[in-house]
Amino acid sequence: MTVDRALSRGVRLALGLAVVVVFVGIVAWRGGPALDDAYGVVRPTTALSHGDLVATARAETLPQPPGYPLLAAPLVAALRPVLGSPTWCDDQVPTALRGFVPACRSHATPWYRSQALLGILAWIALVAGCVRLLRVAGAGGGWAEVFLVAVLAVMPAASDGIVETFHPQDLVCVGLIAAAVAEALRRRWVATGVLFGAAFACKQFAILPLLAVVTAAPGWRERGRVLASAAAVVACVVLPFYVADPAATIRTLDAVDAAGITSLSGGTLLGKSALSVSDKLLVARDGPILLAAALCLWARWRARHLLLAPVALIGLVAACLAARLVGEVWFASYYLLAVSAMLVILDLAARRLPWRSLAWIAVTGVLVESAGGNPTSDVGAVLSLMAAIVAVIFGLSVLPADLSGQRRASPATSIPR
Repeated sequence: MTVDRALSRGVRLALGLAVVVVFVGIVAWRGGPALDDAYGVVRPTTALSHGDLVATARAETLPQPPGYPLLAAPLVAALRPVLGSPTWCDDQVPTALRGFVPACRSHATPWYRSQALLGILAWIALVAGCVRLLRVAGAGGGWAEVFLVAVLAVMPAASDGIVETFHPQDLVCVGLIAAAVAEALRRRWVATGVLFGAAFACKQFAILPLLAVVTAAPGWRERGRVLASAAAVVACVVLPFYVADPAATIRTLDAVDAAGITSLSGGTLLGKSALSVSDKLLVARDGPILLAAALCLWARWRARHLLLAPVALIGLVAACLAARLVGEVWFASYYLLAVSAMLVILDLAARRLPWRSLAWIAVTGVLVESAGGNPTSDVGAVLSLMAAIVAVIFGLSVLPADLSGQRRASPATSIPR
């Protein structure tokens, strides 16, 4: 494959629409969107579509900010009753048991007539952000772009976020992260912060690539613009719900709250350790941040101003995202999405055949799919840690060394616009 070969806009559009059809077919073939964890996003979205902030805050049961309901509620309100149903019936529920499942009783709503359909739009948001990053990195507009979209359609981590555990917020978050990195490469710092704030409002792991971008920024003024605009967006998202119900809002934002979790015994070495549930969650949430910060400090020492070259920044972002996998208590399939997408973009931006990223996606895909979506054996836990470390190495391996020691700009770091 010649990654630099250009294609006309019409050809790219036609191929892109074909890939969307393929992805929808994959979701349908796999049984449709899952009901697992769906309540954590569709109930708040339904309440918010009716303008009830208190009910929205209390319906948030997953440990995450309310960013996704804010994005999805206007669509639900505008398209009701087509997309108004918070429950649906999918093929993953055995026919014999459908009478006992509320979503599958008589007159059940099929997934494509409910909020589950928004999972497809979430995937499109993921694709849009990734394609934007590839174009700003100078590798879009050709077969590389089509290849990226195709990989995002067929790799298990993308559809698993819909058909195994309904987490459209993860897909939207990764798309926003990619778009934010693209704006950083264009030196548009306020736009970078706004997009990172929106990504964090969907899922907190957006703080990991934010550390990479803040580290790569050329000065404290630029860092301040990124952080201030990101904080402003998060505040605008969270504050109304905090005013409506402070206790409920704080409960969902506390990602280390062990309430309701009786045991964590699988997935990774940390998950299988003898630590208490609270300690495991504390390590899993704070450990990746500390590791990502250490990686960023080393990257800044090594590359200095060269970190703002497209390949270098994408590599550091990939390494920081992989830090989440190093310190997690689970190695769930959809957790692989952000790292998988960024590794493919990294290979394509570097103008090389993406054999490393595809090999990583294949190996980790087999690992989690063979274990039902989350490895539980000792061997699986060790392999999960090794895969996470390999992803970190892949990301850091592209960082150039600034041997000059000078802070002046280099022609090699010019950014395509």
